[in-house]
Order: sequence, then C-alpha cells, then structure tokens
Amino acid sequence: MEVYENIKQYAQKCITGEIISCKKHKWACQRFLADAEKFETDQDYPHYWSEDSAKNMIDWFALLRHSKGVLAGEPINLTDWQQFRICQLYGWKRKKDGRRRFKKSFTEVARKNAKSQEEAGIALYEISVMAAKNKELCEFYTAGVKREQSKIVFNEAGLMLRGSPLRGKFNVTRDSIVHIRSGSFIRALSKEDGKSGDGTNPAGICIDEYHQHKTTEFYDLGLGSNTKEPLLMIITTAGMDLTYPCYVTEYTYCSKILDPDSDVENEEYLVDICEMDSEDYEDIGGLDDESLWEKANPIRMTYEEGKEKIREEYKIAKEIPEHMTAFLTKCLNVWVQAKENGYMDMAKWKACETDVILIDTRGMSVYVGFDMSAKTDLTSIAFIIPYKSGEFDAEGKEIVKYIVYSHSFIPNREKLMERKAKDKVDYDAWERMGFLTVTNTPIVDQSAVMKYVLETCEKNEWKIECLCFDPANAAKLMMDLSDEGYTVEEVFQSHKSLNESTQGFREQVYCRNILYTYNPLLNYSMSNAVIRQNQGLIKIDKDATTKRIDPVDAILCAFKLAMYHTFGSDFLDSIDAFLESEW
Repeated sequence: MEVYENIKQYAQKCITGEIISCKKHKWACQRFLADAEKFETDQDYPHYWSEDSAKNMIDWFALLRHSKGVLAGEPINLTDWQQFRICQLYGWKRKKDGRRRFKKSFTEVARKNAKSQEEAGIALYEISVMAAKNKELCEFYTAGVKREQSKIVFNEAGLMLRGSPLRGKFNVTRDSIVHIRSGSFIRALSKEDGKSGDGTNPAGICIDEYHQHKTTEFYDLGLGSNTKEPLLMIITTAGMDLTYPCYVTEYTYCSKILDPDSDVENEEYLVDICEMDSEDYEDIGGLDDESLWEKANPIRMTYEEGKEKIREEYKIAKEIPEHMTAFLTKCLNVWVQAKENGYMDMAKWKACETDVILIDTRGMSVYVGFDMSAKTDLTSIAFIIPYKSGEFDAEGKEIVKYIVYSHSFIPNREKLMERKAKDKVDYDAWERMGFLTVTNTPIVDQSAVMKYVLETCEKNEWKIECLCFDPANAAKLMMDLSDEGYTVEEVFQSHKSLNESTQGFREQVYCRNILYTYNPLLNYSMSNAVIRQNQGLIKIDKDATTKRIDPVDAILCAFKLAMYHTFGSDFLDSIDAFLESEW
C-alpha cells in the first residue's frame, strides 16, 4: 500500500519536525497515525483503508490541468500535504457498508495554497466517478458569500478540464458543468439559494472562504442532504471578524477535534489546520523567520515565486502597520480581530481560555456583576473569583489571578429569535448549550436572575463578597438585596467610574491572569467591545447598534470591586471558624 505508507511517512516527518508544521497540523498527523494503528491492530475498528480509492484520487488529479502560473496546462501532481488530506477523505471507508468515513471536511490554510484547485478537482470527481459508483444523480454546489465568489471554484473546475483527456465527458456552460453520462452537475449558489434552499438536494457542497460568511445558511443547506455519500467541504483562510460562525463555531470545534487532550471526538469529520502558532507572532519581530511561514503555507513556500510574494507582503506590513492584520490573516492564517479602537486583542483573550477549571473554588470569595436590561433585551451576569496563584512577580509578590464565569438571560423565545435575526448569531444554539437562559416572561425576570445567582453560589460554596449593579435598571432589586444583608455596590456606567476597571481587566488578560472556560456568547461580546475615550478616560461601547456587549459590561462591573479583593490571614480565618462553631 504505497499511498498509505507514504502518508504515514509524511505524518511522522511533520511530527518530528523534519517537515516544519504548526501544532494543529501535527495533531492532524497524530490523529491519522492513531487511526492507522487501530486499523492495523484492532479487528473491531469500524473503518478500513482502501488503497485503490486513495490512489484513484492521485490519478484523477493527474488527468486534470493547472489553469494558471508557470505550470498552466501541465498535469496536476498532488503534493504530500494534499495527498495527506485528499487521500484520507477517500481512502478511509466504513466496514459496515464500504461508504466514505468522512462526511465533512474542514481545511484552514493561508491564501494561494491551491484551495480552489483542490475544491474544483473533488467536485468534478464527485459528479462523475462517485455518481457512477452510487448510481445516483449528484448535485454539487459551490458557495461563497457572493455569487462571484461562488463561481471561483466553479470556474476553476471548467479551466482544469481544458487540455484534459476528461474534457469530452463533461458539458461546460456558463451556469453549470454537467457529467454527460450521469446527468450530475456542479452549480454556483447565490445568496438567495442559501436562504431558501428550494429544489436542492446536495450530494456535495463546497463552502469557499467560510470566514467571510455572516450566517450558517449554506452550511445548514449541506446538512440537509439525502444521498448515499454526502460531502460537506469547507476550505478557508483565517478572517478578521471573530463573531462570524467560522471562528465562533467551526474553527473552535475543529481545533478541539484535533486536540489529543480534548474529549471532543467526531469520526466523520476530517480536519486540518495550517497556521502560525501563537508563540510565533506574540513578538512581531519573530515573523522575520521565514522558515516559520511554511506552517501556514505548505504549498506556497515550496517554490521561489510563492516565497517572494509573501516577502513583498511582509515588507509592506512592516512599513505600514495598518497592513499587518491583513498580512497575518491572509498570508499566515492567523485569526485577528480587525476593529478600529477594539477593546480586546482577541488572540490574547483566547489564550486565557481553558477546557476545565482545575482549581477547587469551594469556600472562595466571589464578586457578582450585573448588566440588567431595561425591559426586553439581554441581561448578563458575571462571577469573578480572585485567587492566589502560587506564582510570584519580580518583586517577590504573589500574583493574584481571576476566574471568570458568565451567563445571560433573555425574556422569551420570540425575543430570542428576534435578536438572532437582527444580530445574525445563534442565540438559540447558545441556549441549548447552556450559556443563555430564556425566562419565559414578557420582560427579563429579575427574580429568576437572582435565583440563578444565589443557587450557583450555594452549589459551588462561593462566599458572595459583593453584588455589583448599574443602578439604572436595578434600583428596587438593589434595595431589596441590601435589606436582606448582602453587600451591594453601585457601579455607574461612566468613564470616570469604569476607567480603572476597563484598563485593569485588559491588563490582567494580557498578563494571562484571567481564567475562563469556553463561552461563545461571552467571546462574541468581547470581540464586539470598542473603546470610547473622554478626557483621557476609557470605557467600552458597542461597535454597532446590533452588536451585544452585555456580558463584558457585567464582567467590568464585577471587576471594579474584585480587583481590590484582600485575602484574610490564616489566623483571622481560624478566629472566624471558631466564632462560627458551636461552643
């Protein structure tokens, strides 16, 4: 099994460093080698390797032709990196029925690494070879944010047939590429097609540059297929908006599939991510090392013209800082939030995220921040728990770190769907995931919010140090809680009131002193926050009327008090315990 062994060797070279690779691509290689070991040693492993199917893909692309550049008109010889993914997509089969194992694939890589060529070649294979194999008509669609982009892959498929011995088997027109024998076709989708989905039963759909898609319409269309071997294929580059579904959902989920320390598994999803590792660009000067560019450019860095193009872009980015974001996203496949006056460096924020909080927080103090909606909008709460880290700064002082939890509320399902349509984010999915609660009331039920807070604190044995409110929408509640014996503080939403908290929290994030678990609603809100200045003081604001920042408001409200938390001595703690005991 020549192809199989070649892929194993390639994977091993990536892991050992013989081939320069990023962390997540190494994880993809480890995943393949783990699958290979199970295939070779475990008789109960549900998948097998079809060498013929894998080799067919190499032979298929060799029948197609390069459409551009110095290789125009020449046969396409797949690189080792391309074989690693494409041959897996077709080589792994299910034992139970011999059909493809992977129904979905996600590949993220920098621009100009033959993404369109790969998508087009697979589309042509699906509507011809796979359609004949399964004896069914194959509808294959290409989908971009605009019809012009949808047609990039479609047009590439037509160009690859020029000079190919396969040309006579297809009828190529302006709007479709039809496999003559089966009647199967490739078409480019429009925005309206994505909204309606009428009349489509895609055996395959290719979502091009998914980072530009504001919604999941085309993604959802691909999930509705009723065919024998459906294929949903996403090939993209990193983007500049961390609120879009590619980053919020797919990139995050796929990273967890690859991570060997994650519990997330999906045996039907093929994933590969080629990007610069975060430590490579923490110091911009580190980008001078051209060898690291290969991590995000497995094809482009293999020939001199490709290298030179990246050098040119890098030179411009160094001289004109405004171009650095585009260079990082397009040439090095790094997700960067491109927002004027953006509050948070989202890469630094994501670096604080952890899969699980391993610290035992029982008995610890908690500060609770509230952003109460006026009537029918989003309400958010934040729990901040300061703790001694056991780490020390240059002056020998123990570093205090902060655990952050966030939860939000919305009054009713009608309001939820209204906000989903307006904000174009998946509030309903976040509800199902447990990050958002629907109170089923005409307006947000403040008593339900407080019940959640008190029950959460009781369940985790947290000691409430302070409840922090903007009094604008919570005056009565604050009075009632104060009468019940809770410490309640007013935190006004002004530059003067929030300047220190706003600056201080960001500094703690950048120093990696904040710890939180995955929360897409919180991440979405953090990416929306922008800075507003007034006489040298700062506070956060929304970047647009539809972009929510309520969870961040709640955090900064709580942090205003949490940042001044003092830890009691063991002696005082023992006195308290004595006084509280029965004697």
